[in-house]
Amino acid sequence: MSRSLARVTVFCLGFFAAAALVRAAPADRSLTATGTITKIQASERAVTVALADGSEARFVWNGDTKIGGVLSPGAKVTVRYEVGTDGRNLALQISINRGGT
Repeated sequence: MSRSLARVTVFCLGFFAAAALVRAAPADRSLTATGTITKIQASERAVTVALADGSEARFVWNGDTKIGGVLSPGAKVTVRYEVGTDGRNLALQISINRGGT
């Protein structure tokens, strides 16, 4: 009986520890913006996008950024990004919207 109780105790401790880890996992902090590229600054790894509300947003990219397509002025894009600790919008993924999508 004590072996069974020990197994149940170990199982429960493992279960609750795993549940705590899942709860402690960082939430996805990414945001999404869609618009039209108005400016590309390749030397700064930056792209400026005109958004639907009339404002513009500047996004920077790095070697980890996934870019699907060719960045060019006038291209319609969707940018998944995070706001860095320095306040810059770091693009995680830049997707070129082809056709009417």
